[in-house]
Amino acid sequence: MTTWLRGALWLVWLTMAAVLWHMGALRTGAALGAGLLGTLLLVWPSTASRRKRSSLQYVEMGKDPVGQL
Repeated sequence: MTTWLRGALWLVWLTMAAVLWHMGALRTGAALGAGLLGTLLLVWPSTASRRKRSSLQYVEMGKDPVGQL
């Protein structure tokens, strides 16, 4: 997931937690817990970045094969 999309989803998550708290559907502890959970999910590394770090990467050396001049 791209960074801006994760940020947008985080803002929606926090906004909905704030709206539900303001309406009285969530108590203070639950609203703070939802905000903390949203923040933890925002800073959690994405699967794409983990895949890039652990996958094999091939480097092109730019050499011609021996015998094929």
